Amino acid sequence: MFADAYASENRPPPPDLALTDEGALKAKALSEFASALIAEDDADAERALSGFRKTLEAAPGYTELALKVAYELSKRNDPAAAIQVLKDAIKATPKEPLPLVYLSQLYSRSLKKPDLALKYAEQAYALAPENSACALALFELHLAGGETKKAAQLLEQAAKVPSRNAKYWVQIGELAARLYLKEEGATPWADLAKINALYRKATDLGKGDPATLAKAGDYFILSRQIKEAVPLYRAAIQLGPNAAEPGTSNLREKLARALILTDQRDDAIRVLEEITRETPNRFETFELLGELYERKGEFDKAFQSYSNSLKADSSDPRNHLRLAELLLRGKRFEQALETLRNARARFPDRPDLTFSLGIALSRAKKHTQSMTVFAEALAEAQQSHEELLTAEFYFQYGAAAEQADRIEKAAELIKRSIELDPANASQAYNYLGYMWVDRGENLVEATELIKKALAMDPENGAFVDSLGWAQFKQGLFEEALKNLLRAADLVKPEDSVVLEHVGDAYHALGKTSEAFDYWKRALALDAENKGLADKLKTSADSAAKQAPNEAR
Repeated sequence: MFADAYASENRPPPPDLALTDEGALKAKALSEFASALIAEDDADAERALSGFRKTLEAAPGYTELALKVAYELSKRNDPAAAIQVLKDAIKATPKEPLPLVYLSQLYSRSLKKPDLALKYAEQAYALAPENSACALALFELHLAGGETKKAAQLLEQAAKVPSRNAKYWVQIGELAARLYLKEEGATPWADLAKINALYRKATDLGKGDPATLAKAGDYFILSRQIKEAVPLYRAAIQLGPNAAEPGTSNLREKLARALILTDQRDDAIRVLEEITRETPNRFETFELLGELYERKGEFDKAFQSYSNSLKADSSDPRNHLRLAELLLRGKRFEQALETLRNARARFPDRPDLTFSLGIALSRAKKHTQSMTVFAEALAEAQQSHEELLTAEFYFQYGAAAEQADRIEKAAELIKRSIELDPANASQAYNYLGYMWVDRGENLVEATELIKKALAMDPENGAFVDSLGWAQFKQGLFEEALKNLLRAADLVKPEDSVVLEHVGDAYHALGKTSEAFDYWKRALALDAENKGLADKLKTSADSAAKQAPNEAR
């Protein structure tokens, strides 16, 4: 606090000459002070300090200058001289608390004498309990000494001070939050109520001060009382930002995030849109807006927001990745590939971009290119970024290999993924098992892999489908149907592959009507599936031929 309050660039006002009794001393004080200011403007720190010290000799009660000089001396590792300056100031103005506060800090931080530090802090607080700097100094000493009970008692005293100053209550609230507030919302309600009461006093007294309202809003966000923060941020915004208070410069962003946390996403979007119209170069705002539009399923608006974010700041590879991921989800493969290729050219030392490009190529069904790029990503990572060679890396590489119909390579890579992180390998176990099952290969081993996946995640519909399909491939049609029907219930929204599997199981059991119904539902979800369309046509033709025979 000492350094923050009295940095060398802070210029004190002229000395109060009423504190000197003799004309000669008045003239000397003014002369030395003027000379010191000129030296300070000339960046001659030593001559300025000398002049300020001579000013104090003539006007020892000049408290603000005494604090500045003490600070400069402490910076020069001369705490003894700094302490003497402060003691002279205390002697000249015994009812002024700040020299006592800073004397306390010097004894605590520079000389490591906590007993003397506590003595002077207590004197300061006794003189001016309404001064939050005095409370802060004493509070910090109690905490440093492990005296949390004394810190709590101090806060109880501070809460009874009849101050009408909103900033005082904010500062005492900040101390209370430091003492009582726990992480992850674990603060007991009784302690939370104590802090709330302090901030409510602050907001009652500071209704016209945006900084007070903003700080109170910040506290309610930090303490996970989000609904309390929203009206405070709104009121602070209506008052307008305070240039002297940095915490009021981004109030609308804070309001937007609070609205998101309280599920008022449409309101949050309106606030963020206002910000982007006024400050179109804030990439963080576009990012957040893009996320909200993406959650709403408004792909085009999300794409535009992410594109604007990238235009505002193309220096961060993550902005390129975020846009590419959205494009992939929207199946705009060529745009995604262009985005990633540009990013890779711009950031050639980022193998994670090469890795992402490999995934995108695989999803765009450019399998030969995908395998080439994955191999490049592997080589790049082995050279300088081995931390990227994770289980996820090998899983994605293996999935791309499977899509490229390089089955042996895929099995090798997915097995490597499992080796690296067996405790979290459910997806890898299932993928490898299903890959073999779908090709009618290694059915016993594949079934065991799928069962391992299910042991880790028994309610995963995709895994249940894999087990049912493995049983189907082994001719266990009754067991297969039970699992496949369960998978169809678990997988939401409906998946065409799962529905087709159910239809196949019904068909194998001779239940053609049920098979037809499930195949029809599957085709509605995947109209381009020629194999499924052929099954339906064959089933319909067979039913048509059978109908006349049944009529006879």
